[in-house]
Amino acid sequence: MANEIDFLDLYRQLRVSPDCSLDEFKRAYRRCVSSLHPDRIPTGRESYRNSRSAQRLQQLNVQYEAAMEFQRLHGRLPGASPLPPVVPQRAVPPPRPSPPPVTPRAPRREHVKWLIPIALISIGILFWGASAVAPQPDASGEAARENEASPAEASATPNLTLGMSPENVRAIEGNPVAIRDELWEYGPSWVRFDHGSVVDWYSSPLHSLKTARTVPPTHR
Repeated sequence: MANEIDFLDLYRQLRVSPDCSLDEFKRAYRRCVSSLHPDRIPTGRESYRNSRSAQRLQQLNVQYEAAMEFQRLHGRLPGASPLPPVVPQRAVPPPRPSPPPVTPRAPRREHVKWLIPIALISIGILFWGASAVAPQPDASGEAARENEASPAEASATPNLTLGMSPENVRAIEGNPVAIRDELWEYGPSWVRFDHGSVVDWYSSPLHSLKTARTVPPTHR
């Protein structure tokens, strides 16, 4: 049954994403049902039964029940990112006892008498080398400082924003798959215009729009 339901159409009507919380999903469903209720339609009951709003409400209820059944079985909404598997924790083995410390043996006395003159000769060589070699300026450091370039300004990437014209949207997102009145469809995602300006959109994870938000900030 769930395979026959168009859940993308359900999320488009509710204006939410598949990764939204269950409470946000239920609130969006109640708002949509309230807008399609017969009391909101200025027609008689008989006219409402055959109206497009009644058909949309009936379809919405079927889609919502299928989504809730999927959530009860899988713990997430259809199309949402799967939950990470629970990895059982392994028992940590007890630490191994450390081996007993090894006591170093004292060096033999006949070797000590050779170490003293060798150390004195090494110290003399170090002092002589330090006095003979004069410090040289770090030319590579100065060249690096001279050639250091100032950081370039990061180029701003155009993003979809409210009030944007159709020409700007086409330049950013490309040509839509379909145009219905003032609704441009990009697969499961869409952009809505009003008098030639962007007023709403929905960015599906299946075909993301060039925007950091799934829906405009006015919906938050």
